[in-house]
Amino acid sequence: MSDRPEKINLSDVHSRQVDTELLNELRDLFVKAEEQKERYDFTWNGKAKAYFEAAAPTTKTLRAQPEESVNFENSENIFITGDNLETLKLLQESYLGKIDMIYIDPPYNTGKDFVYQDNFKKTQKENDVSEGIIDEAGNRLVKNEKSNGRYHSDWLTMMYPRLKLARNLLSDTGAIFVSIDDNEQSNLKLLMDEIFGEDNFVNRFTWVNKKEGRSLKSKGAKSTSELIYAYAKNIQLINEFSANTQDLNKLMPTIYSETNNKISFDDKGPYLATHELYNGNSAFNEETRPNLVFNIWYREEDKSVVFENPHSQSYVLITPHKNSDGRHKYHAYRWSQEKIKNEIDDLLFVKYNDTYKIFTKRREFANTVIKDLITDISTNQGTRDLRKLRINEFDFPKPVSLIKFLIQISSQYNSNILDFFAGSGTTADAVMQLNAKDGGNRKFIVATLDEETPENSEARKAGYTTIDQISRERIRRAAEKIGDTSGFRALKLDSTGLKEDVFKTAGDLDQVDLLEDIDNHSDNRSDYDLLYDVLVDSALEYNRPITIDTTNDEQIIKYDYFGELSGVVCYFGENLTDELTRQIATLKPLIVVFKESMFDKSAQKVNVMEQFRIISPDTKVKVI
Repeated sequence: MSDRPEKINLSDVHSRQVDTELLNELRDLFVKAEEQKERYDFTWNGKAKAYFEAAAPTTKTLRAQPEESVNFENSENIFITGDNLETLKLLQESYLGKIDMIYIDPPYNTGKDFVYQDNFKKTQKENDVSEGIIDEAGNRLVKNEKSNGRYHSDWLTMMYPRLKLARNLLSDTGAIFVSIDDNEQSNLKLLMDEIFGEDNFVNRFTWVNKKEGRSLKSKGAKSTSELIYAYAKNIQLINEFSANTQDLNKLMPTIYSETNNKISFDDKGPYLATHELYNGNSAFNEETRPNLVFNIWYREEDKSVVFENPHSQSYVLITPHKNSDGRHKYHAYRWSQEKIKNEIDDLLFVKYNDTYKIFTKRREFANTVIKDLITDISTNQGTRDLRKLRINEFDFPKPVSLIKFLIQISSQYNSNILDFFAGSGTTADAVMQLNAKDGGNRKFIVATLDEETPENSEARKAGYTTIDQISRERIRRAAEKIGDTSGFRALKLDSTGLKEDVFKTAGDLDQVDLLEDIDNHSDNRSDYDLLYDVLVDSALEYNRPITIDTTNDEQIIKYDYFGELSGVVCYFGENLTDELTRQIATLKPLIVVFKESMFDKSAQKVNVMEQFRIISPDTKVKVI
């Protein structure tokens, strides 16, 4: 890198702050209470608490677990153990708008499964014991019986803040997929509509996962399917969900076959004529999309178009398609006037009576726009996936092929994939398999609880005391099977080791306020734990390369945020000499971190600050 990138101004990073947008929503919720009695509103007992929980800042941090990791220093994949609500709050600070695809398989609220019991009291005593993590009895997950008077409310209150935070993490072109069954599918739809917006609803996939049916009811038909709701962050910015036709044919031959459409050619190459240009949905009309309803004049000789009457017999008038909804005259076009003019080579004008029909040309005809029906993937396949890895201790895992399909249709080769109900680790397995197949560089972030396995369970007999142990072992074995060496960086949610957050540039400090401002003690944690305290506090991503260099016979930790330039440099030894200080300062990192215990005298701190003031005045100096 020839030029130093633009520095991040950490003084502008307001981490661990209350979400003002959410608090404004909460204020409106109460202010408009009387008005809302007179109109439709989706609410439940506990909604206000859910608003507060989504907006409340977290006091947590992440501790490094190199011994539980694979390729800890270099892996770009993240495995987080801990409550997913607190995990999502931490991710807000470092991954806001950076996640391209989310898949979750939350508790379905069958009456037999469990939901998170979040704590909204937030007392100091409870902070250390049960802040959104455990109930009064010490259980993280609480069985939600159907006899409970707040049966649906408790589930909604649990889901609301997690989905609210998940939306913040999505990129502008990102999408989220949520698995559910009939117990809460109607409530989930309303909840997703509220959080993501009705206009951002993409599809409701029906997954036919057990053709023989499940005897869940004493009366009526057997259930053969589950649902997967798909929403976009911004539906205007996402592309059609599509996948390679041959792949789809192999995965779901029941509903997909290789295309037999006749391929045509023009000056740009081969193409397939697909849909007509007008939007088939009657809801898109001259009232709802006035800018997309217009006349087109077309001239065959030079294939030119205009949108104002040219008063020339060489042009033929093409009017919008007639609307049959009984209320509106026309369907809207799918393309704007500008797009039609700029991409006219990708339109096919076909003579029809005295006018023309307009079709779009598909150049990437090796791909097929997918359908909202998923077949030929059995729920039992998930169990078989684990058995192939010699893991038999997990109930009802999702099939890898299902998650691969969802990732493939909705993301790119270098996307960030998040699953905060990670369970057995299927999403991580799917990401690795896709990368192995197409050479992609997708990265996963998965989060799961360290919930204890039941005594006398097969998992406990196999030596797994917590669920997260099974998940990590599954990822290790899956990677080994396909030769994936990317590994994962294991982190664990924990209370913060920093008692205060003090960031100042060397140029901002003088000797008078140095002692007062820079003291910041931490408990006795590992060097990597201290590093992650700093990364979390600084809102830096968690998966950049870590290197340990030897300078003047002392080890320093470099967190290479900018590749050749070190974002964070840490020295946690006990022999900080003037020469070592100068060597570290010449690296000109964004942040440099030292341990309080290495400074015997206050004058030593002053000397360190003075050297950074001279050599690298923009570096943030932190003492912990």
